[in-house]
Parts: sequence; C-alpha cells; structure tokens
Amino acid sequence: MNTENQYADIINHEWNDTSLKDRMPLSQRAKIFLPFAALTGYEDALQNMKEMHEKELEL
Repeated sequence: MNTENQYADIINHEWNDTSLKDRMPLSQRAKIFLPFAALTGYEDALQNMKEMHEKELEL
C-alpha cells in the first residue's frame, strides 16, 4: 500500500495545539524515568570488561 494513501486521512489534518499548554516541562518529565535503568546490568558488564583488560595488561 502506498504511504500517501495509507495516511491520507491524517496528512492534512489540523493540529490542535491547545493540549501543549498543559504539558509537563521536559526537566520534570525526565525525573519520572530516573528510577528505571535503560540497560540493566550495563554497569556490571563494564566493570567486568575493565577487570578483564586490566588482567590482560598485567600479563
């Protein structure tokens, strides 16, 4: 299916920007996600790689 035809009903749709006034500021939104780690185990993997490279350098 052609993307122009697929989205023809929304391409020229008027945007209602009144909802943007009530949005939370980006600085506040970022705080919401602080407790969640994007990559679980990433710090441990970095530490393991660091230790492996240090051992290689010692040899």
